[in-house]
Amino acid sequence: MTSAKQSSAGTDSPLELQILRKQLEDLQSQVVTLTTELDAAKVEAAKFKDLAARSQADLQNAKARVERERSELAAFALEAMLKKLLPTIDSFQRAFLHLPEELKNHEWVKGVTAIERQLLKELESAGLKRMFSLGAKIDSECHEVLQQGPGAKDTVTEVFEEGYEMHGRVLRPAKVKVGDGN
Repeated sequence: MTSAKQSSAGTDSPLELQILRKQLEDLQSQVVTLTTELDAAKVEAAKFKDLAARSQADLQNAKARVERERSELAAFALEAMLKKLLPTIDSFQRAFLHLPEELKNHEWVKGVTAIERQLLKELESAGLKRMFSLGAKIDSECHEVLQQGPGAKDTVTEVFEEGYEMHGRVLRPAKVKVGDGN
């Protein structure tokens, strides 16, 4: 019986060979189909990977843009608020300029002076800076010339209203008198 099994295993009938060939062809066809599908899936996966990378970059760019816009909006709002406070600061300064000498040592005047200093200190910490113009050369960005008179040519000889800047940008130019060279 063992020799019968060996003889049948060694010699396949033409029908068995035909079946095996058909199975082999089917398997080869499946391999080709699966290889094609795998290649297509790899291409699609690469597209999705690229899309994910671009989407991630877009998200990072959007986050950066939103943060930049938020920061700009906050700066704009602060700048607008500070511009509204400038007349109040001017009023303090005018009041102190016209304060009678006999009142300068009163406690309430000292208190109001301390309040003004505290307000200016807080505004400076927010980025507001007074532009010191007296004696400076005229700069059209920083100075609004209201008058000309005796003094060094193109030099600020009197300041009527202080100018202010914030982070290097002029919020309000100083209103000044300049020398005409006589």
